[in-house]
Order: sequence, then C-alpha cells, then structure tokens
Amino acid sequence: MSRPVEDVSIDFRYLVTQPDLNAHGTLHGGILMKWADESAGMHARKATGYVCVTRFIDKINFVSTSGLGTIVKIESKIVKVGKTSLTFQVRAVNDITQDLIATIDEIVFVSIHGLQKPIRHGLYLAS
Repeated sequence: MSRPVEDVSIDFRYLVTQPDLNAHGTLHGGILMKWADESAGMHARKATGYVCVTRFIDKINFVSTSGLGTIVKIESKIVKVGKTSLTFQVRAVNDITQDLIATIDEIVFVSIHGLQKPIRHGLYLAS
C-alpha cells in the first residue's frame, strides 16, 4: 500500500569539537560529508521504516569553513522517490549565523531487507 512521505524536510544538528578539526583548525570536509550522509540516512530510515544504505552521492560544494564550537545544522530534504530509493538534497549551515557551509545536490539511499536486497518502501511525494 502506498503512502505519502510525511517529513519531506528534517534538520539535524552537530557540534564541531576538537576531533572534527583538520590541520588548519577548521571543520574537516570528510567529517561534514559523514554528517550529511548520516543525516540523510536517518531521514531515509525514519521515512521508510527500513534499513537504508547509501547508493550515490553527487556534487558536493564547500562554501565556507566552520570552527570549534560551531553548531552545524544539516538540512535534509527528499526531492525524489523511486520504488526502493529516496533522493535527498542536503544543505549544511551555521545554526547561529545561518551562513551556508556546504551543499550536496544529490544523495540516494536504497531501502533493504535482511538479505541486503532492495525492498519496495511504498512511498510517494505528495504534490
């Protein structure tokens, strides 16, 4: 039975701490990518009710840096729904200043069952 996606957009927050910094004293790009992947993954799990795995990530644009103590808000938005997949756009912003830190044009997750095979999630985007 099909059902509409309930939460098209969800925000997640992360605090930049010492282990997240690179040699320049700013947020390491790989950490930010990890947070974006985790956020979209949690969003996918919440939306589908299934374990979901990353299938594809495209067009990461780093805009500005973040330092120690910055609260990074990851905005996860479902932009496309397939039979087993969800496609997200992600924005990372400084939660205090609202300065844009980075964008990711596309992260695709696929819902899977216990045998690690794709499973239909039954979702659609309501107009």
